[in-house]
Amino acid sequence: MRPLQGLAYGALGLPLAFVALPLYVLLPAHYGATLGVPLAALGALLLGARLFDAVVDPWIGRWIDRCHARGRTVVLRVAAAACVVLAAGFVALFFPPVHGTAALLAWCGAMLALTYFAYSALSVVHQSWGARLGGDEAQRASVVSWREGCALAGVLVASVLPALAGFGATAAVLAVALALGV
Repeated sequence: MRPLQGLAYGALGLPLAFVALPLYVLLPAHYGATLGVPLAALGALLLGARLFDAVVDPWIGRWIDRCHARGRTVVLRVAAAACVVLAAGFVALFFPPVHGTAALLAWCGAMLALTYFAYSALSVVHQSWGARLGGDEAQRASVVSWREGCALAGVLVASVLPALAGFGATAAVLAVALALGV
């Protein structure tokens, strides 16, 4: 795989890995320390959101398979829509328009479900794209290397950017990275 081809495929790995760290690590601290949500309630909500994600993931896989059967344009439209929803969900999670514990928990739960759905759809599109590139063992290893290398870069950026520039800049970088990746 030539470098530009590898980067074209792997680039979506950066924002997909980038978004995971703030959701898993920074969101609970933000809701607990900044917004005053009890961590026990937030932990239960996060568990529920992940359970929801586990239930819908097989459905997403079947849906993306059907999209692939309908053609590349359909898959690209799904990916673009998932990028928009993922970026919007990220912003909505870190900048909730509601106040009060109950409202914040309800908002967070709804936005987590939406964000995880978009994340899963985009992840399945990305990984199935890599699988469809085919090739021999060395070519498949190259595909995975590009995806995982870009993902590592995403984790590194996500671990530093929120502390240096805040959640607004982090959301903007995520949106740009999603647009470039798709």
